[in-house]
Amino acid sequence: MGSQTRFEPDTKLTQLAEAYALDAIDFARKRSSIVLDWTDGSVDRVEAVLADMHLGYLEQPTRPSDEKVMEFARLFGSYVGELLRRKLGGEWGMITMDGQEFPGLKLESGSLIWPWGRVQNRLVQGPEDNIAHYYHVIMREDRPQRGMFALLRRLLGR
Repeated sequence: MGSQTRFEPDTKLTQLAEAYALDAIDFARKRSSIVLDWTDGSVDRVEAVLADMHLGYLEQPTRPSDEKVMEFARLFGSYVGELLRRKLGGEWGMITMDGQEFPGLKLESGSLIWPWGRVQNRLVQGPEDNIAHYYHVIMREDRPQRGMFALLRRLLGR
């Protein structure tokens, strides 16, 4: 039948993601004079940074190690994930799917997302994994559900 997907909240991962997000803000400001200010529009600026990094990745005669790519995926994936978490509600934790475990978010709607993996794909594979598009699709699809859950909580007195 299908694979079972599990989510386990992780407060340490939440703290790490918050710190990585702040590091992404510093990195973007120092490297590119780009301001990441926790607005929806800042995701377009993240995409611009990732586009430049992808081109640099392609131009290097020796590709950066997977660890180096993942370092930047954690930074910018955490920024995007934290922005989504702040806007839609949710928590960081470990997602287990098809026997593999990886960090991600469970949004208040119940949706599971893994922004670190999406940024990693953006860096390596290119514009087909556009992070701004990813963000805006999640915002569009999850926002109506969030309102429904908030209404249910009010009706149930929670």
